[in-house]
Amino acid sequence: MRLLALLLLAVAGSAHAQADNDYTLNDGRVKFSVPSAWTAIMEKSDGNPQAIIFQVPDPATQGTEDTASITVKTRQLRAPDQFAEAVQNEYTLSKAQSGYESDFDDRDNGVHRYHVTRGATRYAIRDRFTLIGNVAVQVRCQRPLLEKTAKDWITRYDSGCDRIAASLK
Repeated sequence: MRLLALLLLAVAGSAHAQADNDYTLNDGRVKFSVPSAWTAIMEKSDGNPQAIIFQVPDPATQGTEDTASITVKTRQLRAPDQFAEAVQNEYTLSKAQSGYESDFDDRDNGVHRYHVTRGATRYAIRDRFTLIGNVAVQVRCQRPLLEKTAKDWITRYDSGCDRIAASLK
């Protein structure tokens, strides 16, 4: 019986550790969830565009100026047919970044994968675009490419990024 109680406590603890926090933008029209371990470090929830940036803790970045982050950015459009133009504008902005290099890995159609250089560090970036009503939503996942970053951390980071995109409503 004691073993069963300990097992139930462990399961409950792991479920709590994986809980997500819910966020909204554009007066609640855009809803999404992020892992609770990620900290919102910037939020602009008025005007156009709106955005929330989350820092994703990576032990490999401690003591450096590098950081892994996820940005959820929205732009209110006059009509849904402006979505393609909004996406193209974001592509143009990304290509203007220092050291831009496209990643031609087409594993996930609809995701713009590329690398840029920030300071002396190369970053991997994934931009995913979604249209919700008249709101263009961009989920940008960016992380420094550091040798010390653990493979299991990268897997959890990628999974969290995908969970955000899947949670968009």
